[in-house]
Amino acid sequence: MPSPSKAMLGLACWLVAAACAAAPSFKAALAASARLAPAPLLAPDDFSRPQRLRQVRLAPDGSRLAYLEAEGDAAGLFVLDGATRRARRLLGVGLDTALHWSADGTQLFAVSETGVSALDLRDGSSRRVSALGAERMRRFAGVDPALPRHLLLREQDPATQRYRLLRVGLDGAAQLLHEDLRPIDDFLVDATGALRLIRVRDARQRQLVLRLDGARWTEIARCRPFRACALVAFSGDAKRVLMRTVHENDREVLSELPLAGGTARVLQHDPLALADLDGVVLEPGTRRALLAAYDLPARRHYGLDPAARAALREIERLLPGAALTIEAGTRRWLLSERGARLSQPRFWLYDSQAHSVTEILAAERARAQALPEAQLASSIALQYQASDGVVVHGFLSLPPGRPAATLALLTLVHGGPWSHLDGDYSAFVQLLVNRGYAVFRPNFRASTGYGERTMRAPGADFGNGRVQADIIEGVHWLLAQGVGDARRLGILGASFGGYATLLALSHTPDLFQVGIALQPPTDFARTLRLGASSPARNGDAPFAMQLAELGIDPGDAAAMRRLEADAPIAHTDQLRKPLLITAGAADDKVEVAAVTDYAARLLGRSHPVSLLVAPGEGHALRGTLARRAQLHLVLRMLEVHLGGPPVAAPDQELLDYLARNLRANRALTGR
Repeated sequence: MPSPSKAMLGLACWLVAAACAAAPSFKAALAASARLAPAPLLAPDDFSRPQRLRQVRLAPDGSRLAYLEAEGDAAGLFVLDGATRRARRLLGVGLDTALHWSADGTQLFAVSETGVSALDLRDGSSRRVSALGAERMRRFAGVDPALPRHLLLREQDPATQRYRLLRVGLDGAAQLLHEDLRPIDDFLVDATGALRLIRVRDARQRQLVLRLDGARWTEIARCRPFRACALVAFSGDAKRVLMRTVHENDREVLSELPLAGGTARVLQHDPLALADLDGVVLEPGTRRALLAAYDLPARRHYGLDPAARAALREIERLLPGAALTIEAGTRRWLLSERGARLSQPRFWLYDSQAHSVTEILAAERARAQALPEAQLASSIALQYQASDGVVVHGFLSLPPGRPAATLALLTLVHGGPWSHLDGDYSAFVQLLVNRGYAVFRPNFRASTGYGERTMRAPGADFGNGRVQADIIEGVHWLLAQGVGDARRLGILGASFGGYATLLALSHTPDLFQVGIALQPPTDFARTLRLGASSPARNGDAPFAMQLAELGIDPGDAAAMRRLEADAPIAHTDQLRKPLLITAGAADDKVEVAAVTDYAARLLGRSHPVSLLVAPGEGHALRGTLARRAQLHLVLRMLEVHLGGPPVAAPDQELLDYLARNLRANRALTGR
């Protein structure tokens, strides 16, 4: 692996300051980016090359790896010998296939949307084990950790409204482990294969953790609705259960609960006091918890015993600053490296006995034509203090070799709003940065991953209130730090991000020079009512109950009036800057009629708005031509209104599509 430059080490340290002996300031990170070599202009398609290596999975003993290598619209399933590094192709499968090793490492389970097949690694034979979906809505629930060649399935019988947990062998024979009138969301079997714990939901969506006592189930813990309440593993003495829970109504932690009942204690929480627990790495066979993993502001791990901590120190010495996902084997660990500058992930094997790290699948990765890392932008983690004193987090991506103060600054708002952005590779962000734009991505309040208090803080305040202030104040903070040209600011986003874009143009009309709203609600109160009135899918909680836990009641007339008063649809007279809107004609989350009505009001005021309505598309545009049209219009808007580089003229197919589906184009042509 090439040695990173001093500038790149500075950016890596800024991502996780606690990991560096002397982390630089934010301005030092800006200076480090400016010292890098500028990147050439790349073709848009270069950034969206599909991931070639998928589902890379380590056998329990660490001796072999299974992986998929994309081959057009399908994939080849391969097994790599960890010692010889030789791979053999087993068969072709669909790109959506998930791979799981059996507990003894002799079988590979290939799971698709329609079924599970088992592949015997001893002779290469395969057999169908179970269908999925269909009438009883069977779903894959995991590989049996105790019985060597079995898997676990969940099913729901719509006729009886009963939920079942099944153990299925290679011959397809099913053993009923548990049946319940309540959804079975989680479970643990012991070392003998006996079902010991389950987690079910009652009618009020409370989560009940039950222990099997003889023939009856006894409640040992209860979690509030929609909170983390995951069963992770048994303790080594099998007297306690490790769980992923919420501590003090805030961050998700790893806790330990006595099976006999009593008080849970926290085993591990984020040492940075920042992020939710993202996952726990277990040792195969023993199911012992080795590592706690966190994803924000960058991927990091903490050892849960001295040996695991020593292994992490060794990995950090061998791969300094790498953002890794770790899968443990008995001797070897699989390290999957991802990051903002890795358009294709990189894979390593860590050998705990040889004290070495070796790159694997390099030739396969080379076939994916990964973009040169030096031509891509880092994700600089940042934090700023909002006007009410709360610290808000986010990421900034800068074109290498360009002074930050001279750049057009784009604010990219995530959807949800209950989701978050991380520092990994984003094709869209890298495309924008390559075109010379700085990209700011705020994780405003309501974002997930930073604890319950951050996520639930807004309640129903999704008008021109606290959430919107977090976004706007982040822009002002960046300008004050010397990032961005105040005369060339843009804002864009999809879904809730599109709604926030419309709010920004309505309530801060002089701040941004252009707005791009993709599939945006124009009245969030209306969107909430629509979602709350939609029927729940089988086994899922009604959306209205989920909203209630977030402090939102679509039936609260006063709260909805406040949202309606701030809604973009009520402020079309405030807009002054050019706007692009896209919509899916078959969107089931945002009513396309509301979007076209909003655009019609702007057109009635001769506002420079362009509107694309993609036929047959839903809330996310998935058709190749629809996505090409959307991206072309986005880049053209930025070229025309922020002085970006010229956009290639559309081919005839795209021209015809735009001619059919652009309802208006005043933002680009004045018509």
